[in-house]
Amino acid sequence: MAKRLRLVLVLAITALAACGPDEVGNEGTLVGGACIDSRDCEFDCQRSGDYPQGTCTVPCDFDEDCPSGTFCIDTEGGVCLLGCDFPEDCRVGYTCKGRPSRGRGGEALVCSN
Repeated sequence: MAKRLRLVLVLAITALAACGPDEVGNEGTLVGGACIDSRDCEFDCQRSGDYPQGTCTVPCDFDEDCPSGTFCIDTEGGVCLLGCDFPEDCRVGYTCKGRPSRGRGGEALVCSN
């Protein structure tokens, strides 16, 4: 049952990510945009000290669970965060830095504090 639920979640994320450019990015409601609470996001709003002004995320175990342009980070039980190459790729209050990857080891460059 858990595998079936995970498959449904991955398919839903993939479908939402295909809806348009505003779903993922610095203004994204799926991953990357600012939020006050989870009503501002498609799935979840992370509000810890690592996420100034909050950030929209989706739960994950592996990068494959995340929409294109995002990575599964080993924090908060596994969340997808917006990928980056340079600090300028991230919104105000965030920088581009390596965070531990979930499910594959190593680090991924993501927008975080």
